[in-house]
Amino acid sequence: MPDSFDLADVRSRFPALQVDPAAVHVDAPGGTQMVDVSLDAMRDAAIRLNANQHAPFRASAQVDALTDRARATFGAFLGSEPEGIVFGANMTTLAFHLSHALDEVLSTGGDIVCTRLDHDANVAPWQGLAERTGSTVRFVDITDDGRIDVDSITAAVTPRTKLITFPLASNAFGTIVDPAPFVEAARRVGALTIMDAVHGAPHVTIDRRALGVDVVFCSPYKFFGPHHGVMAADPALLARLSPDKVRPSPETGPERWQTGTASFEHIAASTAAVDYMVDEIGMDAIAAHERELAERFLSGLAQRPAWTLHGPADVDGRTPTFAITHETLDPAKVASGLGDRGIRVFAGHYYAIEPMRATRLLDTGGAVRVGFVHYHGPDDVDRVLAALDELG
Repeated sequence: MPDSFDLADVRSRFPALQVDPAAVHVDAPGGTQMVDVSLDAMRDAAIRLNANQHAPFRASAQVDALTDRARATFGAFLGSEPEGIVFGANMTTLAFHLSHALDEVLSTGGDIVCTRLDHDANVAPWQGLAERTGSTVRFVDITDDGRIDVDSITAAVTPRTKLITFPLASNAFGTIVDPAPFVEAARRVGALTIMDAVHGAPHVTIDRRALGVDVVFCSPYKFFGPHHGVMAADPALLARLSPDKVRPSPETGPERWQTGTASFEHIAASTAAVDYMVDEIGMDAIAAHERELAERFLSGLAQRPAWTLHGPADVDGRTPTFAITHETLDPAKVASGLGDRGIRVFAGHYYAIEPMRATRLLDTGGAVRVGFVHYHGPDDVDRVLAALDELG
């Protein structure tokens, strides 16, 4: 691990940043750029390991070794047993798959608790589960500044609660969520817990077992890898449930949960992305650098009264992802204007329907999302702020 954070070296590791050096990729919460080792691993797997698993020849054995190493790597990254690591197309697909297996848990009805801070991938699957089983979805509220209203957890969780879901961090407002109150509430009533770590994984160290969470989801394309999804679950829970699968699939283990042939090139690339973050850069170094970026942006935004920040106003307890609106300009027009200036952002709800509705932004076009990661520097922050000045 490097002794210090070298931004120039970091940026040199991302080929996309060299293609258009004038662009500012602050659309990172919607998907980061891929690091060189992830791209290399994908290409190598597609060429050298283009075989299916469990066959008696060398390339297939190498694919078996690749998936074993990937599960060990993600187990360490997410604080979970390798036997509970399941790969899929994305978090949304994996969540819907798990939701159908949970039909048996909710078969006699009950309550499912979600939060008003969640991306819809951690709401819609559980709403569908409720509809199929006659269960009730109850919501934990959020505050006006986009934080979890911890007191409302007590009100939402009842003896009927069988499942509690929550985010590690908000993809809309950047809020980091403390899992402890949710886990404690679940233990009181014997409920399962599911944590959406898609937005949190690039920024926050995760330990599923230490947190006491049953299932964690993440998506490597949010942390410098390919479009892919990962579920880290308690192996005992996966063993108890009955997933949809074809008949010849394994009767035990994580492959029992994977429908069809896995994308081995994506597994290789995802593993390389984790190796890069954890072993080459370090999560502590990433967090320290991103904190400096967040402080710089928050300080600059505070000097621009025409712009309003939605979400936590201080650097503590947040990722460097910011939802902003202008006093007169429509968010879509702001995003378009920033795009004309080489600054890539999204505007709208970013599939975070509940947070946008709860903060009354949904009916006014949502917000503009500016998201920094460790490959950004102070100049990127300053360019965004200068562009905001030009727009209004």
